[in-house]
Amino acid sequence: MRRVLIFALIAALGLPAGGEPVREFAQMVSGFRAEQGLGPVKANPKLELAAERHAQDMARRGFFSHTGSNGSSVGKRARRAGYRFCVIAENIAKGQRSAAEAMRSWMASPGHRRNMLDRRIKEIGVARAPGNIWVMVLGAQLRTC
Repeated sequence: MRRVLIFALIAALGLPAGGEPVREFAQMVSGFRAEQGLGPVKANPKLELAAERHAQDMARRGFFSHTGSNGSSVGKRARRAGYRFCVIAENIAKGQRSAAEAMRSWMASPGHRRNMLDRRIKEIGVARAPGNIWVMVLGAQLRTC
């Protein structure tokens, strides 16, 4: 019974059944960065919250944009989640059925690729919402710059 409830919660949140996307993405992004001679990223719950809020907002309101339904930027959303940063970036994707598909899309996009390979980036938060809407927020805390 407990396992059924866990899978129901994962489905309701739009997360893949294998676990949190942030862990999978942190590993994939860190591997991608290592290939380029850059350091790894680690998961940050505040960035994950910012990503989750934006992904859910887009899914609920039926839009797809780096600008929130209230006009917010990724920086405003990160600050609202309690993340004080010196560097912040955001990747969004829609329609990819897996973390690997979303990652391949971002690696193929010059702007998204640049965000993931920014040497100043230290942390990551990722969310997936219904409709396969993916949001990745990358940053470095103010105290680390």
